[in-house]
Amino acid sequence: MHNQGVIPLKARPVVDRRVWIGWTLCSLFPAVFLLCLFALTSLSAPEHDDFCFAFQYARHNFLQTVSIFYHTQSGRVLALWLTQVPSALSTAAGISLLSAYSLTMAVSAGLFLVGVALATIRAWPRTGALQLTFLTLAFAGTVLGAAPSVRDLLYWLSAVTCYLPPALVTILILGECIRAIDQQTNFSWLLSLAMALGGFAAALCNEFTGAWLVLILLASLSARYLYGQKLQIAHHVLIATAIVIGWLIVVSADGNNARMTQLPNGGRVVWSLYEGVLDALVGLGRFAREPATILWLATAGLFALVEADATSPTPQKRKLLALGTIAISLACCYFEYFTHRYATGMRLIERAQNQALILLLFGSTLGVRLLVSAYRPQLRERLAAGMCRGLLDPVGMPASLTLLTVASLFLSSTAFELRSQWQDLYPYWRESAERHRLLTTSPEPIIYIPRHKWTPSLLMTADVTADAERLPNDCIAAYYHKSAVYAADTPR
Repeated sequence: MHNQGVIPLKARPVVDRRVWIGWTLCSLFPAVFLLCLFALTSLSAPEHDDFCFAFQYARHNFLQTVSIFYHTQSGRVLALWLTQVPSALSTAAGISLLSAYSLTMAVSAGLFLVGVALATIRAWPRTGALQLTFLTLAFAGTVLGAAPSVRDLLYWLSAVTCYLPPALVTILILGECIRAIDQQTNFSWLLSLAMALGGFAAALCNEFTGAWLVLILLASLSARYLYGQKLQIAHHVLIATAIVIGWLIVVSADGNNARMTQLPNGGRVVWSLYEGVLDALVGLGRFAREPATILWLATAGLFALVEADATSPTPQKRKLLALGTIAISLACCYFEYFTHRYATGMRLIERAQNQALILLLFGSTLGVRLLVSAYRPQLRERLAAGMCRGLLDPVGMPASLTLLTVASLFLSSTAFELRSQWQDLYPYWRESAERHRLLTTSPEPIIYIPRHKWTPSLLMTADVTADAERLPNDCIAAYYHKSAVYAADTPR
C-alpha cells in the first residue's frame, strides 16, 4: 500500500483541469524569468574583442580571420569562427553592427534553451510533456539564476562562443552515457556519429573540454565493464578520436605559446595542482550555497520519486552509478580549475566557471535522480505514511514545485543583480546606440567619445580609456575607420 496516491507522471491522464492549470502555473514562473533575461539580449552591445573580430572580418573573411587569431592569440577555432557572426550578419543584411549583435545574442539564447530541452528530454525518458516543459524551463532558469556571470552566458558573444556550446555538448554526451548504462541499452551508429561530431565541435571551443569528454567516455567504458554490459569499444573509439582531433587542433595553435609567454605565473604543475584544489573548493562552496541549485536538486528528487517504474539495474548498481556520475562531474570541474591555473597562473575566470556550473548542476541532477530511484519504494512508503503524503499527488506536486521554483529564482544571485540594476539597463543601451551613431557619422579621424554614465555589470565590464593603442580603443578605431579613439575626458 506504500504506493497508494503516488501515480507515475507518465500514467497520469491530463484531463483534470486542476492538474493542467497546476503544471501550467508551475512552468509560468521560470518561463517569465527566462523571458526577462532573454529580452535583455536586445540591449546587449559589442565590446572588447567583438570589435577586433568585426574589423578583421570586414577586412578579410571567416577563414583568414581564424588563421590570424590561431597563429597569434588562440587555437579555439570554432569560437573564433562564431564570434565573427555579427559582423557577417551586419554586412549581409545591411544592418548596423549593434542590431546584428543583439540579434545574434537572441538566437544564442534560443539555442541555449533548445540544448537544455534536448538534454532534459533524454535524461527523463519516462516523463510527460507538461512535466518535461517545466523541467526544461526550471533547469535553464536555475543555470542562469546561479551563473557566476550571466552576462557571459547571454550578453557577451566572445564569452558565449568559448564556453556555452561545449557545456551543452558535454551534458548531452554525459546524459547519453548515463542513459545507456542505466537502461542497459547500446549506442546506435547514428547516435555515435552525432556524439563524435558534437564532441569534435565542443573540443574546438577551448583547451579543457576535450579532456572532459575523453574522461566521460573512459568512465562510460569502465561502468559498462563493471555492470557486464556490451562495451561497444568501436563506438567509444570513434567518439574519442573525433574529440582528440579537435583538442589537438586547439592546443597545437601557435597563439597558445605566445599568450603563455605573457603570463609568467603559468606553467607550474605542482603549484597549479594545489591552487586548483583551493579554487575548486571555493567554486563548490558557491554552488552549495546558491538557493537556486539546492532547490532545483530538491525538485529533481521529487520528480524521481514519481517517475514511472521500469526495468533497471539493482538499487546497489544505481547508487554506484549515481556516485560515479557526481564524481566524474567534480573531477572535470577540478581539471578546468587546474588547467586555468597552469596556463595563466590565475584563478578560473567567471565566464569559464559558467561551463563548470552547467556540468556540475546537470551531473548532480542525474546523480540525485539515480539515488532517489534506488530508494524509491522506501521513500514513497515514508511519504505515504507521513504528514506529507499529499505532496506527490497530481495537484499537490505542481503546487509544491511552484513554491520551490518561485523561491529559488527569486533568491538567486542573478535575480538580486537584475533587481539592483534594472533602471540602468536601457540607459546603458541608449548610450551605446548614441556612441555607435557618433562613430558612424563623424568625419573626424580622431574622435573623443564619452564614457558610459550607466554601467550595469549585467551588460558590460569595461569602457573606453585614455590609451588609444590598447583594447578596446584600438579595435573600435579600426572597425569605424578612425585614426584613434579616446575617452572624452582625455586631455587633448
